[in-house]
Amino acid sequence: MQHKPCLLIPLTVAGTLAGFVYGRSQASDLWPDLSRLHTMWCMALGWLAGLVLTALVLLVLRSRRRPTQQPTRFVGAVRVLALTLALSPGALWVTALVPGGALREAGPIGVLLGDRRPNIILISIDALRADHVGAYGSRAGLTPNLDEFAREATRYDAAYAASSWTLPSLGALFAMHSPSESVVMFTEGEDDERYFVRAAVFADVPLLSEGLRSAGYRTGAELTNPFLAGTKGWERGIDFFRNEDGSDPEALLTAGGAPAETVTENALAWLRLNRREPFFLWTHYLDPHTPYESPETPENLRRAYPAEWETARRDWYEEMQDAPAEERAGYQQFCREMYAEEVRYADWWAGDVLAELKREGRYESALIVIFSDHGEELFEHGAFEHGHSMHEEVLRVPLLVKWPKGVDADKVVKQTVALGSLAATALEAAGCPPMEGRRVEPLPRRDGGSGAEVFSEGILHGSEQTALTTDEHKVIYRPGADEGRGAFEVYDRRSDRGERRDLAGTEAAADLQARLKALTEEAQAARVKRAAGAPRTEMSEDERRRLKSLGYLSD
Repeated sequence: MQHKPCLLIPLTVAGTLAGFVYGRSQASDLWPDLSRLHTMWCMALGWLAGLVLTALVLLVLRSRRRPTQQPTRFVGAVRVLALTLALSPGALWVTALVPGGALREAGPIGVLLGDRRPNIILISIDALRADHVGAYGSRAGLTPNLDEFAREATRYDAAYAASSWTLPSLGALFAMHSPSESVVMFTEGEDDERYFVRAAVFADVPLLSEGLRSAGYRTGAELTNPFLAGTKGWERGIDFFRNEDGSDPEALLTAGGAPAETVTENALAWLRLNRREPFFLWTHYLDPHTPYESPETPENLRRAYPAEWETARRDWYEEMQDAPAEERAGYQQFCREMYAEEVRYADWWAGDVLAELKREGRYESALIVIFSDHGEELFEHGAFEHGHSMHEEVLRVPLLVKWPKGVDADKVVKQTVALGSLAATALEAAGCPPMEGRRVEPLPRRDGGSGAEVFSEGILHGSEQTALTTDEHKVIYRPGADEGRGAFEVYDRRSDRGERRDLAGTEAAADLQARLKALTEEAQAARVKRAAGAPRTEMSEDERRRLKSLGYLSD
């Protein structure tokens, strides 16, 4: 039966076209390269489906053969050409065998080759205080999605960041070193704009993302915050990188273009398009960073919002410091309420990412971590936002780890841990060797062990401070205080979590004070050594506007 093989032509062509249309329907202008790979994968699957369907149809028709006329030479040539075209998409499958080939990059090649390492998803929420999360004791009902996630995760009750603001905190996390060894640090007395131009991750420090990509992970990042821009070194090790700081800063302050919504939509597009496993995806939400203006804020609260915040938040803050006590107290309460609405908003959109992972069947087997880069001061010690101090409300952060299915871990770990340990944990889960010279160990999965000593440094506003946090004490050091002789604050973490009773001058933590002073001097020496090789780039007008909108720069 010579005409039956011609069924191959329409069925394989139809399958290929159907795959192309389906792939393009899921394409995203945000991820053009990933969209192209996804479309080719869908085309290849469609072609294969057409080929299989042809075989099934031929089997059905095999018993109904009828004699046919011998085709002419012209008809035979056309038929051969048509068959060649119909079979040509099969060449795509050959690329699945070649490293770097189209289908090798598009399809779930790791799974096909028996690579069962977990996908790794990091969800960082900028400036999120631990005490505003229900799982950490808040009764305000701001974080239902994080609280539900916490019930399936390990909650680290005493996780501490390496710095009081984003760049050194996340730089230390990804590099698993101290901030001074990881990023260009702010120098006291330095002009803000000059620093923001040169602030970056050191180019010679290996990052978590680079380690995972070298180990065969596909890597993606959907971020906000100008200090996480690709020009500052965060693109390293990331196959598909986006940072929304290039968007119109005014649009990011409106309900139609809010950062949390943008991050979620783009992250969901990445998840839908990426079929390659194992993968690493990092999403960073700018909410609840200042200025506080969640699109979901109740209108009666929104009407009280001072317009000056959008353009001169620093000036507004300085004016409030000198305002009468009653007026100052009213504005402080307003800040707390607006911040709470931002927390609620970030939780809503982070919940959508978790829901998508569950819908796609990628949730149970994945290592998923939700955390914050630092907390937020709401006037507990007189200051506001972050980058000003090393107090509990700034350095203690939420850290929730949902382990891959089959990994045994306690529901709560109470001992002190360094936030940077989650990077070592991710590398361990991926089967990567430890990074050379790392300062942290993987997170403990059992409660009751000895806690870590967490060194923190990096002030963005005011004189330099450092801190050392242990299970028993928090020590804060101001090297430039007392005419350069330095000054300490010491708090008992077991009985004074609010850090109200300073024990400096007692013998409670004399050894820790000496230890912190030595670590501070080591960090200062590292900064001096690094200063000569710090990268220098020009700040664009868009970056300048973005930083002004966030309050880092003034007019």
